[in-house]
Amino acid sequence: MDEFTVIRRRPGRPGLRAVQATGAVLAGLLLASCGRATDDLAAQVPAAPPAPQQAEQPATAPEPPPPPAPAPSTEDSEASGPAPEQSEVQQDELQQAEVQRCHTSMLSGILQPGNPGAGQRHADLVLRNDSGETCTLYGYGGLQLVDAEGRPLPTDFTRNANPGPTLIELAPGDAAAATLHWSVVPHGDEPVTEPCAPTPAGAEVIPPDETDPLPVEWPFGPVCGQGSVDGTAYH
Repeated sequence: MDEFTVIRRRPGRPGLRAVQATGAVLAGLLLASCGRATDDLAAQVPAAPPAPQQAEQPATAPEPPPPPAPAPSTEDSEASGPAPEQSEVQQDELQQAEVQRCHTSMLSGILQPGNPGAGQRHADLVLRNDSGETCTLYGYGGLQLVDAEGRPLPTDFTRNANPGPTLIELAPGDAAAATLHWSVVPHGDEPVTEPCAPTPAGAEVIPPDETDPLPVEWPFGPVCGQGSVDGTAYH
């Protein structure tokens, strides 16, 4: 034999390379078939809808509280309807505010005798508006007995509740009166055979809410009981 050994192939058995080539072809065909089947399956399955995107909310500061409602003005109240009628007390107060009080300088006074009886005496102390303006009297006044020289005599002036205070409006020339009462019967250790007390010549009258006196004549003689006199409010 020569240098090269001749290897004879057995008839009917394919060579290694042929087998390898055939396997490669089969593998390619199998992969292609799998690829097509996967594509077909993917085509049959519906695609999931895209997830909704949430809009980004801008960061905002908290809203301030609403301002308080404004109080209704006077104009709104007047526009809403007529004002309610004023009560009688309010009308009296407004009337008093518009008409001034009667001052001592606006008045003149006089004592007018009443009906006497059983040692009791009565008189009306009359105050007249001598000014040119309307004024008002309300309530009780004051009284001080005096002698001929104007010196004060014993006087005990008290208030009689009947009638009580009422507002009196005096136009120019109008008058109001307080009713006075006193006794001429001696009290206690007062003398009975002579005047029970000094005889007054006059009286100093104080109008309601005033301090200046108004002189009047006293023509009724002594006042017993240490000058005890009671008087009503002006009416």
